[in-house]
Amino acid sequence: MADYVYIENYSKYGVMGISRRVFETIAQTATNRVKGATVSANKSRLFTLHRPIQAILRSNGLVDIRIDVAIKSGVNVSEVCLKIQEEVANSLMAMTEMVPFNINIKVASIQ
Repeated sequence: MADYVYIENYSKYGVMGISRRVFETIAQTATNRVKGATVSANKSRLFTLHRPIQAILRSNGLVDIRIDVAIKSGVNVSEVCLKIQEEVANSLMAMTEMVPFNINIKVASIQ
């Protein structure tokens, strides 16, 4: 798994790399902006291997984003998940420009 996505056409002076942590942070802030959903919280343990947001960088430049969300009860789950995908996609396009990506939403809990 790669640690950075490199954008080679950015300028004539060099190559720009975007870390997977940047993609995870953008996805988290965009998900928390959607009403009716929040990023699923980590369980309170001393050591945990579970991350609610994962950005997987492929060697071909594709970024897969997996988000575990908690949905409020009484809302339409499919509409909220679609809004999350749209919000994350718009945020990624605005902040990283030409990076292709896939966004997968997993409903981890209902609050």
